[in-house]
Amino acid sequence: AAEAQAIAAQMSEIIRCGGSDAGIAAMHDPAQPFGSSRLGIHVFENTIIVADNREPELIATSYAEVQDLTEETMWPRIVAAADAKGDAMLKWYHYDTEAVYEYRCYSEWAVAPSVLVMVCRCPSQTFGP
Repeated sequence: AAEAQAIAAQMSEIIRCGGSDAGIAAMHDPAQPFGSSRLGIHVFENTIIVADNREPELIATSYAEVQDLTEETMWPRIVAAADAKGDAMLKWYHYDTEAVYEYRCYSEWAVAPSVLVMVCRCPSQTFGP
């Protein structure tokens, strides 16, 4: 949890200082910790993923209507977590193994209410293979 919060704070600071473009560039800058992190790091602008370290195919996807495996829309949980600087619980597949996990996704506003940073971790497999 502390690692997720620290990475989110670092990305948020980059965005606050240089805008979303700076956050996008930092995501894959080898001098930054984001691209090589084992955590899933996401930057959203108004529900749309603009940077993602693990699943670049999600870039330009709006999370406004995306449901996780609970069949509930994820965006309201992500926003509520950012409002509280806390975790959104999202049931999703592991990036590498495709095992189903309940991710704890620390979320915070880099620039409220338009730019949100979310850092996900999967501490344990909680839902079958």
